Amino acid sequence: MELTLSTHLLVYHELRSQALVALEGSGYAQLELWLAEPHVPWRSAEALDGFYRRLQDHGLGVSSVHLPFYPSVPQLIEQNVRWSLIDPQHQARQEALQAAADGIHAAAQCGASEAVLHLGWQGDTWTESSAAWAREGVLGLMPVARQAGVRLLLENIISSGTRVQKLMELLEEIDPQREVGLCVDLGHAHVEGDVVEELRLALPRLAHLHLHDNDGHQDAHLAPGKGTIPWAEVLAVLHQAGYSGKAALELRDYQRGSLEEAEVLRHYLNEVDDFRRQWLPTPT
Repeated sequence: MELTLSTHLLVYHELRSQALVALEGSGYAQLELWLAEPHVPWRSAEALDGFYRRLQDHGLGVSSVHLPFYPSVPQLIEQNVRWSLIDPQHQARQEALQAAADGIHAAAQCGASEAVLHLGWQGDTWTESSAAWAREGVLGLMPVARQAGVRLLLENIISSGTRVQKLMELLEEIDPQREVGLCVDLGHAHVEGDVVEELRLALPRLAHLHLHDNDGHQDAHLAPGKGTIPWAEVLAVLHQAGYSGKAALELRDYQRGSLEEAEVLRHYLNEVDDFRRQWLPTPT
């Protein structure tokens, strides 16, 4: 298992020179880009090309992206503008679908091999219509991902329709060839109940992990080891399954961008060190 870093930790900052210097010194050379403006200029091919060249100049690579589910950080915070593939309004679903498709193209442009997709938002009420819209959305994105050479991954996000069993049933129906995989968010699974059981259910399609911790009640996005996830059991399941994919640290900046990028990374990544020493020792 290879640890990567989700840039969600710096989502309140634009990934400009100061941020890239800080990321270069973080010890995490592979990133999962969080596609939201102005954090990442993902909606302009020209701007994204320049951004990607600057990433490479700092020795940083993009192994995966998190597909967008809101247009920009200010619009989300100030106006609650969201995108959802299961929105009851047809036009809103089409907008979300186009954004996800554009995000897949952005992933390919940055050399990412995987793109993580949310089906809606946490706490959504799922109906038969919701399930139909989710199916329609995934079917619409599969050929886009195939053509781009990026693997589409569905994430469990703390809603009844995105429990691992529901995602598996959806994919077995529409994707028997297993083009689409699962990203198991271990923190989300822990909030919903038995994280180990959720992980076991996902193994046939498991392609990616999101690593963070919590108390089993609130989706806190703490450093692994700072909550109550039973890491010994989780890592034993992964070891027994021979999992060798990526695991993106998806931590939350509780200072909401008030600290400089280097300080944010230093503070939160230092909290991961004990977990790494205990569970992911460097081979000698």
